[in-house]
Amino acid sequence: MSINIPIYIVEEHHEAFYVWHYAIKHKLINRTDNTLIHIDEHSDMASPNLDTAIRTVNTDLKRISDFVYRELNIASFIIPSIYQKIFNKVYWIRQKHNKTNQRSINLYVRSFKRNGKKLSSGRMSLLLKSNSERSSVEDDAIKYRFYKQHIYQLGKLGNVVLDIDLDYFSCIQDPLKKEFQIEITEKEYHRFLSSQYHRIRFFDFGKVQVERKGGRFYFILNRMKQNYKSHLKVKRNIIIARLDETIAKIREQKIRPSIITICRSRFSGYTPDDQWEFIEKELLKRLNGLFVKVDIKHISEIIK
Repeated sequence: MSINIPIYIVEEHHEAFYVWHYAIKHKLINRTDNTLIHIDEHSDMASPNLDTAIRTVNTDLKRISDFVYRELNIASFIIPSIYQKIFNKVYWIRQKHNKTNQRSINLYVRSFKRNGKKLSSGRMSLLLKSNSERSSVEDDAIKYRFYKQHIYQLGKLGNVVLDIDLDYFSCIQDPLKKEFQIEITEKEYHRFLSSQYHRIRFFDFGKVQVERKGGRFYFILNRMKQNYKSHLKVKRNIIIARLDETIAKIREQKIRPSIITICRSRFSGYTPDDQWEFIEKELLKRLNGLFVKVDIKHISEIIK
């Protein structure tokens, strides 16, 4: 396949939302009805609750950039793009799904009172079953097809946007459970110590304690006496095998992506610190060999 493929490297995955809008503006992908192949250990299909109505973002890249960094996170960038009708099919490729499907699951995205802020997603059949006014519900819901597959199940597809997270090839299972410190006031320090029901104790980011150091005060998150290795982190020979399998399937099915996004996931920690550079280099080498000519840009080169 001797074609020129634009490749955009992003540091964290919500930045792909900006790249997709950049690609639309520069006529690299269709405005609507693209197929997303999302190769990632994680689905990234969370439904965000936004302060900014998504329909007001439009095509202004500066506004889109602000929206990405203020409103989205690494798990919530795909659902807004479906709501905007950029994608009508999503293939989530993971190393090990509990269950896969060759036939699509018919899902929807809608917003509360059509305000474009509080988004939700689910099965279309359940939505229709729970609402008596079928026509009103169908008008409000943005429908899409969702597939959970392993790489060997991928078939021939058109209008493809290929999205690859390096953590697909080797992953730290839960990097957000690493130790982290947040400086707080003395008043907050004593408030925490005096209450077993301090609100921060109920957030889902693990163990919380406080510490006083040299007249300064801190929340200490996830200080553990023993740390455990991630079973999703694998050795180089397995990484190479996974890379080769992925490229072989793309070649076999003659998939011609309009663009490719590659997410490093290094700051969030999902791709191991000591492996992300190796994985990226080997992936780019194989993509260059597959498509002969690729145009590689980092997100910093196109962001407004």
